[in-house]
Amino acid sequence: MSEHDQQLLVRALEAATNAILITDRTGRIVWLNDAFCRLSGYPRQELIGQTPHLLYSGRQSPSFYQDLWQTILAGQPWQGELVERHKSGSCYTVNQVITPLLDARGVITHFIAIQHSLTVSDQEHAEMRRLAYHDGLTGLPNRTLFLDLLRQAISHAAHTQQLFALMFLDLDRFKTINDTLGHASGDKLLIAVAERLGRAVRRSDVVARLSGDEFAILITRLEQTEVVEALARQLVASIDRPFGIDEQAVEIHISIGISLYPRDGLSAEELLSRADTAMYRAKAAGGGAYRFCLADRPCSGPA
Repeated sequence: MSEHDQQLLVRALEAATNAILITDRTGRIVWLNDAFCRLSGYPRQELIGQTPHLLYSGRQSPSFYQDLWQTILAGQPWQGELVERHKSGSCYTVNQVITPLLDARGVITHFIAIQHSLTVSDQEHAEMRRLAYHDGLTGLPNRTLFLDLLRQAISHAAHTQQLFALMFLDLDRFKTINDTLGHASGDKLLIAVAERLGRAVRRSDVVARLSGDEFAILITRLEQTEVVEALARQLVASIDRPFGIDEQAVEIHISIGISLYPRDGLSAEELLSRADTAMYRAKAAGGGAYRFCLADRPCSGPA
């Protein structure tokens, strides 16, 4: 191997995202990359000359390590999962491959170990949860989270005898925007709509994107239904104002259906269905409007 190839190999190992270390035949560390330092929490100077026993977690039995050493001393690679101990004292799980390195005579001189972390960090857990319960485009709670919050509101209201309202919102003729301006502009419009809805509601209210151009708002801590009606008028007026999308003034309107707990339903499904039906009544009236699911009027279909 030429000097250039050797330098390239070292740079490649150093830049690898997987943790890599090389030990001599006795197991003492002679080289490692930055990824191994980041994974273990130890600086390079504290690892060189040590054995991987420094990371011993106590989670593996003596027979585990006996099998490992028997395999690699026989000149065979070993692969498996093990739990290591970080310098901070916390544990992490890796999938590790250890490969014996032989000289020209076939004698083992070193071992190279490559580790892939299987432990999900707290930050990664938080991001996974965010993606599971929030809309990827607008950042609003998605249908799953909204239904969960709605059921919590029902449970709380049942015990406290409080009222709350559910709004089902749908943009009028949104498909025309997508068809004329393109889906990229349509996405920008949805983001802008979400921002206006969020600014219009109270801090205690929850705005969610259910799907496509469908949104929902959960209005808790409700003393009087007049508050809901005032908010509905404000939302309609807010969305009526033109949006600036890709240097164009885009006009869009919104239809809102409103159901009230407990008058219009005792379950999440009932409240959503009846708010949805009331929303279609608003659309049938020309859009850019709101309608309640009236207690004295059937909510089985659009009026």
